[in-house]
Amino acid sequence: MIPNRYAHGYRRAVRFLDVTKVRASQKLGQNPSFDSPRLRGVRQARGALSVAGARVPEVSGHYDLFLAVDLPPHLPEPVLLELRWLLGQADMPPESKATDWESWGGPWQAFDGGSASHSFDGADVSLLVRATDRPNPDGGEPWALTVRTSVHADDFGVMMDVVGWLLRYATTQGWVGPVRDSVLGQVQHLVRHEDGFDLVDVRPAGQPKRVPWSS
Repeated sequence: MIPNRYAHGYRRAVRFLDVTKVRASQKLGQNPSFDSPRLRGVRQARGALSVAGARVPEVSGHYDLFLAVDLPPHLPEPVLLELRWLLGQADMPPESKATDWESWGGPWQAFDGGSASHSFDGADVSLLVRATDRPNPDGGEPWALTVRTSVHADDFGVMMDVVGWLLRYATTQGWVGPVRDSVLGQVQHLVRHEDGFDLVDVRPAGQPKRVPWSS
């Protein structure tokens, strides 16, 4: 039983950490504000509950991130090298621009794939190829990128840094992928626009229409 004086803080902690309630309107070129103040508050709330003798469930969770974008044919070489490193395909460049890695505890290959997902069915995957079958009007072949990866809640801020850096160079407008949390299974959507990107909650007004699919 959670003491009344801690119950409100506990509900806030669970709500903040389990479900990404941040409606992210990130200006491209700026750092997002998803990270440590909220997570520190959650950890403090969990600590208070533990001291009070309450049973505190593990609420950190993971996020299932899917991203599908096109990038220009003539992507600057430093950007391409850093992207290949993030995908686990190359060594880390001498200077990384995706985020301030030191403030997040050190660099890591955020888009690396090729293994089973940590918290979701299926595998983490990443692929960067030329879109040879759909060239641009000028004949240039854009880069086509798809990423699916599992992100720990504590790393969600740095991942959004990296996603924001990537989307500065993308040519895709509108929807670029969903984000699903592992605790409640709620889904938000990454939507890119000329000023940045939003992390959008989509809530159906009524019961979803289901169409049976026979196989």
